[in-house]
Amino acid sequence: MLIIGESINGTIPKVGQAILEKNEASLRELARTQVECGAQMLDVNAGVAGGNEVEDLPWLIRLIQKEVPVPLMIDSSNPEALKEGLFIYRHQEAPILNSVSGEKEKWDRLFPVLIEKKCKVVVLCMDDQGIPKTAEERVAIASRLVQDLTQAGIPSDHLYLDPLVLPVSVEAEAATVTLETIRILRSTFTNSHIICGASNVSMGLPGRKLINRTFLTMAIYAGLDTLLIDVRDQGLMSSIYASRMLMNQDPYCSEYLKVYRAKKILI
Repeated sequence: MLIIGESINGTIPKVGQAILEKNEASLRELARTQVECGAQMLDVNAGVAGGNEVEDLPWLIRLIQKEVPVPLMIDSSNPEALKEGLFIYRHQEAPILNSVSGEKEKWDRLFPVLIEKKCKVVVLCMDDQGIPKTAEERVAIASRLVQDLTQAGIPSDHLYLDPLVLPVSVEAEAATVTLETIRILRSTFTNSHIICGASNVSMGLPGRKLINRTFLTMAIYAGLDTLLIDVRDQGLMSSIYASRMLMNQDPYCSEYLKVYRAKKILI
């Protein structure tokens, strides 16, 4: 299981302001805190209104790389920003590019970058018609994209399939459709990974942390193996450690006991 810290994202007001102001101390602390809380990789998104992503993204990547030793997920829909970011990426482990989809314009812009750089990639289960209502339709989109990517030379284990999560406050069946999509993706694409932004499920509702950690444990059981989350949420991280243990992904409960003794488990 791969745990990715989601918090260095320019769409978050405080983070966006720090990027605009080039507040290195604040951003370094955010990177360091996420790694200390258990992140094995960090998402880096420099997209902020009023900024210059082509300049801001490589600046942010360079800053984060100097602060923490973990690999990065480079998050942008701007091909030029991605190229600049990938150019200065230095970790020995390949980055994950976030993301491509079946949307033609997005695919046409990002596919050449992906093929040139041979990086890992998040694949969204949507196309120009939007996010399908059913699990079967989402899997059909994933199948087409996986075929195109693997035929272009991207190994199947470099693909991170995103079933997409909608708020249950808007779509009553949003969570169950996503969970079913995860289940089918896991059984169909055994060598690929499955990722999702779990916090989307609780948008517009009170008690979001409770909803997020409950949904996440269900998603892990369904086959989710890559988590894009706020690792600073101790309750969420506690649920992940417990879930891994119960799923027989933590031999002899060693990881759970380690974090429990370190007082990182919220009971």
